Amino acid sequence: MSFHAIAIDGPAASGKSTMARAIASRLGIIMVNSGAMYRAVTWKILSEGIDPKNIPAVVSMLDEIEITCGDDGLLSTILIDGVNPESHLRNPEINENVSVVSAIPEVREKLVSMQRDYLKRTHVVMEGRDIGSVVFPETPFKIYIDADPEVRNRRRSGDGEEDSVAKRDAADSSRATAPLKIADGATVLDTSQLSIEGAIEAAIQILHKQGFPMPQAANFDESEEQNKMMRWIYWFGWLLFGAAYRTLFGLRILGRENLILSGPVLVASNHQSFLDPPLIGNLYQTEMVFFARKTLFVSIGKWLFPQWNAIPIDQEKPDMSSMKTVIRKLKEGWRVLVFPEGARTLDGEIGPAAPGIGMIAAKAGVPIQPVRIFGADKALPRGSGKMSFARITVKVGKPIILSPEEFKAYSNKAGYEKLTERIMVAIKAL
Repeated sequence: MSFHAIAIDGPAASGKSTMARAIASRLGIIMVNSGAMYRAVTWKILSEGIDPKNIPAVVSMLDEIEITCGDDGLLSTILIDGVNPESHLRNPEINENVSVVSAIPEVREKLVSMQRDYLKRTHVVMEGRDIGSVVFPETPFKIYIDADPEVRNRRRSGDGEEDSVAKRDAADSSRATAPLKIADGATVLDTSQLSIEGAIEAAIQILHKQGFPMPQAANFDESEEQNKMMRWIYWFGWLLFGAAYRTLFGLRILGRENLILSGPVLVASNHQSFLDPPLIGNLYQTEMVFFARKTLFVSIGKWLFPQWNAIPIDQEKPDMSSMKTVIRKLKEGWRVLVFPEGARTLDGEIGPAAPGIGMIAAKAGVPIQPVRIFGADKALPRGSGKMSFARITVKVGKPIILSPEEFKAYSNKAGYEKLTERIMVAIKAL
């Protein structure tokens, strides 16, 4: 089997890392951050007290150390002499010296060889400065991400880094070995005026036009053709509930421009009423998956709820089987709705969340879409079978797209709790 490489190049703070992560997540393939490899070597050089400009000393050290490149799910990893230097890779001293180290021919030769090794076993999205021109010059799938220097400086500052992009550009573009440039056949994508999601959608469209074999789950647009993919029973419920919400409850949707309309996404919403699952489902024109309490799967519900992609969950005890099913669905490319609170509100306020959603998000490695519902608790209160004609509003927040470093930081019990709290803060802020 032959594998495909997607080359994402561009200058510092252009957004290429975010783009590469999102593309890899949506296509279900490994994302390799080539810059992290050069930063890791720079970290080792400085840790050994070697001057990065002392090329003979750097080359000598390079022959003595063991560099191990691998992956953790959909994200690349790198160890040097068995040590993971990830937490140090954005330190100021690394920022100041990585351009010097990456310009050394022997360093590039060693790391480029390791970068190419990924393609021997899997499809890969790789981002850097010479991926399309040097590492994978033959790939037809190339995007050069750019942005105005002023925009890139603002992004850099927003990330807590103060190094000048102009200085980095000059160093990367003028080096003799593999300088930063637009690779032959690459499509240039300027992200200066684009939102994160807008830029990602544009990149997916470029890859589609370049002929990349998109998996069906990538769902790179919400076209009428995709709408026809709804099974009739799902479509009937979607149409019926949508009409009812608009007619009876004056449904308003705010922040629709923030919706992630392609690829796998974990939708996290507060829970007010039985009306909530189809309410969120009506935000999209394709099918989605959601949790429903196990006790609903009786009588006709035993047939109907699976038709609507509901996954039964036992609310009385931890249900790892259902959790694993949802994680698998996300990795297959589905959009999944989860209510972090687990149960409907009694007073309209957002209640405490269980750490389950943090675990799902961390293990699935997908974007998170925070959503908040208002008014559904008045339209159909918990414990009441009586419906009232209350106005319902749904607010959609900006997606949470985590970096590889963040996913790894959240990959334990304490991390699940922190990620759950981050998601709940985003919902409450709406």
